[in-house]
Amino acid sequence: PMSNRTGLVRSPFEYPQYYLAEPWQFKILAVYMFFLICFGLPINGLTLVVTAQHKKLRQPLNFILVNLAVAGTIMVCFGFTFTFYTAINGYFALGPINCAIE
Repeated sequence: PMSNRTGLVRSPFEYPQYYLAEPWQFKILAVYMFFLICFGLPINGLTLVVTAQHKKLRQPLNFILVNLAVAGTIMVCFGFTFTFYTAINGYFALGPINCAIE
């Protein structure tokens, strides 16, 4: 059977992937993701809280806004945090099983 274990391709779960981008580019991505997490979670959460507290805002058109806020919160909690952690390490340190789950 053929195997590429001796090839130049490294596992994305074991080594930093600095052949894809320079280390400083990974750090800039981490800073950007941190910024999105710090501002995205409170803004989406505030949108959900305000909509839940004020019955006047429960209009059919505002359900689209609530839907976007829920989707944004899910992205911040799952997508952005994994990307932040990956950018800090330079590779996907959570392993192949978590990669498949994500």
